[in-house]
Amino acid sequence: MEVLAYLWLLHDDARRAWVVDPGDPAPIEAALEARGLSLSGVLITHHHFDHTGGALQLAERYNCAIYGPGNSPFEGITNPLEDGAALALGGTPFTVLAVPGHTLDHIAYYSAEAGLLFCGDTLFAGGCGRMFEGTAPQMHGSLARLAALPGDTAVYCAHEYTLANLRF
Repeated sequence: MEVLAYLWLLHDDARRAWVVDPGDPAPIEAALEARGLSLSGVLITHHHFDHTGGALQLAERYNCAIYGPGNSPFEGITNPLEDGAALALGGTPFTVLAVPGHTLDHIAYYSAEAGLLFCGDTLFAGGCGRMFEGTAPQMHGSLARLAALPGDTAVYCAHEYTLANLRF
């Protein structure tokens, strides 16, 4: 499975693709067209607009499902997911991890088989997401849960804050 940026676009050998947290549909549409891919699904980690802004347009254009947290205020989710739910993206198994703290509806997508974690705004290089709705104990628990994953897990966070986090 190849992972491409913006935000994160995964695809398999059958030219099927899935996008994680598409705030803007235009770069996703351009990437799909440039690579000859067909969008099979949209994965949402939480309800903030910079993660959902392009979801409805993409789902309508490509007639695909929107996966996301079952307790989300974002009303476009067609396939609600709970902690521990399993889904396969092109034959690659993923498990849903509830990781509240940044928001109460925050989830992450983890594939033990592929060693991939799509963690939205819960974890960043050198930091973590700001707590908008959750509590410090919730965020601590979520970070501990992610820290318990294998050390060779490739972490795909939703924003590039590395330099600012390291300066802090």
